[in-house]
Amino acid sequence: MERSAIPLPETITVLLAQLEVEVGKLAKSSPLAAIRAARRLEDLAAQTAYWPARDARRDADPGQAAAALGLDEPGARAVLARFGRWSPYS
Repeated sequence: MERSAIPLPETITVLLAQLEVEVGKLAKSSPLAAIRAARRLEDLAAQTAYWPARDARRDADPGQAAAALGLDEPGARAVLARFGRWSPYS
């Protein structure tokens, strides 16, 4: 289970759990389709998280970001960099 100071809305939590179950079922019958579904989820995450990642970088210090994301500071920096499309080393 993910630890985070920022809880997700129940509708999102339920939807993510349902997606996990459905992609798991798909993996048993069609592994390539499951990979395609996971790839679509990656694309969706990249599209929807770009501006929030940039805003979080500007508005939150590394400790706040780490606590909110349930990660250590290097992990939070890496996630924000990936979604915000900048180098985690900058």
